[in-house]
Amino acid sequence: MKIFGVSILILLLATANLLLMDVLLGFKLSDALLHLLNPFWVMSSAEYMMLAGLFLIIIGQQIFLIIKKKEENRNNS
Repeated sequence: MKIFGVSILILLLATANLLLMDVLLGFKLSDALLHLLNPFWVMSSAEYMMLAGLFLIIIGQQIFLIIKKKEENRNNS
């Protein structure tokens, strides 16, 4: 759960940093959001699959660790 939380925190901080940089450069907030989403518009299907795989690995690892802890708690009880 800590890894997932840290990943979300880094995502939010990086997003805020990019938005702040665009706003400080003089763009409107709506234009800054468009600049943030632009890389996702030009991705190919293989890149979408890689991105989905990365998310599945991160989330799957957390689910595996939760299941493993529950099994250990049952065996120790």
